[in-house]
Amino acid sequence: MKPDAVLLSKPNIDFNTFLGLSKQALGRSIVSKVDATERDMSDAEKFISCLGAMLSPKIGTGFIPSLLNHVSFSVFVGAETRDMLDILQCAAGMPFVAVDTIAGSVQIAVITGTLAQWRDAVKSGSEPTAELPVRQCFNKVYALFKAADLNVWSDFRAKPANDQTFYLEDKRNR
Repeated sequence: MKPDAVLLSKPNIDFNTFLGLSKQALGRSIVSKVDATERDMSDAEKFISCLGAMLSPKIGTGFIPSLLNHVSFSVFVGAETRDMLDILQCAAGMPFVAVDTIAGSVQIAVITGTLAQWRDAVKSGSEPTAELPVRQCFNKVYALFKAADLNVWSDFRAKPANDQTFYLEDKRNR
């Protein structure tokens, strides 16, 4: 069985309260740069951008690496029992619930982590040394996050492998 993953939960941010209280406390809007951005942004990216603007009006929009721990996501994973431990090891530090299924040789897990933790787990699970099922799983997680406008891998290049997966290669080391 090829491992599979589904994005289960993402932040639900009360922007009205957050922006109202921030403006009241700071005397300035923290959403102006987000509003001026012409491209669509996920709620997580808007939230992180507003957190950056709280720190300094000079900070631009986007996924600010030091603020990625402020949003969390849960992913449902299904994989062969023999592969699940390796998958969970790549997600080290994230809480999870893993159980056997009626299929016997298949386990399911719900893994929850911050965007920073998912960035690191996907990088770790997409290394050339990762076993094929682990790479398949984390390549799928990568695609799920990108499809949800949560691309925190802009410093990495997806390098195709010979087995229909890809490795993440750090662009900064080139």
